[in-house]
Amino acid sequence: MKQNQPAPFLSGKMILRFEAIQNCLVPRSKAFTHQERSRSKKLINQVLQNQDETSKKKLSLFILLIDIASLVLHAKLFRQISQTKQTSLLAKFFDSPVSIFRKGFWGLNTLARLGVYGQKELHDEIGYHQRRNP
Repeated sequence: MKQNQPAPFLSGKMILRFEAIQNCLVPRSKAFTHQERSRSKKLINQVLQNQDETSKKKLSLFILLIDIASLVLHAKLFRQISQTKQTSLLAKFFDSPVSIFRKGFWGLNTLARLGVYGQKELHDEIGYHQRRNP
């Protein structure tokens, strides 16, 4: 009998929420081809599959919090506001006096960048050169 596997982190509405944030933080992701978008999701899901459920829930809540903050401040979901407003909103989390918001931002920022910089196929185009281990 096959056991049910939990859905990947980036599935359903979470994909839309995450990709809007990724597009703001790493503009190259806006121009992803279907294949690049698929590789990005796969990289992020692979990293998160090894995380405990509590960490994934915290990340989900943080992403949801960004949408809630956007609704409160702009009466629209994060993905529906302008790039300028998105950048400003994310800066509030980056500069927050509440350390858990700053930590959440940096975790999310790391995942967004992983989805781009983790694709070796894009390294030359984006000018990313991995350090060689001696």
